[in-house]
Amino acid sequence: MNYATGLTLYNLLLIGVYPTISQSPVVTELSMNLPSSVKHVFGITAGHGLDSLESYVSTQCFGRVWLLVMGVYTIGSSNALIAKLVDQGAMAYLLSSPVGRLEVLSTQVTVLASGLALMMGLTILGIWGEMALFNIPIDVWSYFCLGILGFALFLAIGAYSLFFSALFNEEEQTILSASGLTFLFYALDIFAELNDRFSWVKKLTVFGWVRPQEVLAGEVPAVPTLRLLGLSAIFIMLAGYIFCKKDIHV
Repeated sequence: MNYATGLTLYNLLLIGVYPTISQSPVVTELSMNLPSSVKHVFGITAGHGLDSLESYVSTQCFGRVWLLVMGVYTIGSSNALIAKLVDQGAMAYLLSSPVGRLEVLSTQVTVLASGLALMMGLTILGIWGEMALFNIPIDVWSYFCLGILGFALFLAIGAYSLFFSALFNEEEQTILSASGLTFLFYALDIFAELNDRFSWVKKLTVFGWVRPQEVLAGEVPAVPTLRLLGLSAIFIMLAGYIFCKKDIHV
């Protein structure tokens, strides 16, 4: 809840100043004159500036800070669900009960997915409420679609974090591996945005499948969402296989 509260207050501040920013000719001219490479890095579509609601919300409310906070929450939660319990010896007590390992893993995956759904739901509901508070009209359906896409993105990150959590016995190894892979995806996505010749690289990253501005402009992200959910399923199945074979003294 602390993460959700922090994001809600952060978004409230950003949305509160939007009416002033959108009416400022200086900000409009500055954002329109930004180099295309800089616009790409911050997720602004060519031909748009921060005076556009979609551009502003996608870069501020669903920009780098959002990715960082949600990423930290997702990796930390995944680590706590398996690796932390194994490292502290609590998993052995849990498995000593008449419950199968797949059932235990299914419960942990449900906890992770529920937490992510709650985080995304509170984020989207908070933005809806804040937009209504400042009398800013929005397309509710577009924000709902972005919420589903965001859930799929962080479920994929959580899934490969669970995989590392099942693979390693120590928390440090899990966090380092999951954080390292996430940072690699993030860095490759930025690199692909800076150079059009390597734009294909972003298709190899989980972040490359998420483009908030396009979704808020009306695009339905069915294919990226399904890809992310498919990737999640693969890593969850791998985590389940490893967890079932893992040598945990009971």
